[in-house]
Amino acid sequence: GTKGSIEGPYYVPNAPELGSKGTLPMREGEKGDRLVWNGQVRTVDGNALPGAKVELWHADDDGFYSQFAPGIPEWNLRGTFTADDEGRFEITTVRPAPYMIPTDGSCGKMISAAGWPSVAARAPAP
Repeated sequence: GTKGSIEGPYYVPNAPELGSKGTLPMREGEKGDRLVWNGQVRTVDGNALPGAKVELWHADDDGFYSQFAPGIPEWNLRGTFTADDEGRFEITTVRPAPYMIPTDGSCGKMISAAGWPSVAARAPAP
């Protein structure tokens, strides 16, 4: 198991269900480097966890999120994946841009108390 963490900024429930292997919804010609992320969800005993939900949402290459910035399609770069019988998933998307995590409200208080940085770094290039 891993330590619990914050849900993350800009979460929206009920993102499209995309199976265990799929591509996040995105605009035609979505800017950014292609990224394929795969993994396996396991129990604390190391056994595969079939049917586990993996929710992924992230900013576009300009640092904006669907449903929080104008002109971006509703479910752009958002999806829910369900691990297969071996607990595996594979997600194709684009590499997210770095962004500033909001520092106001309860999220900001927790980030400050924990001593975490408020800037999310860009994922490394493939």
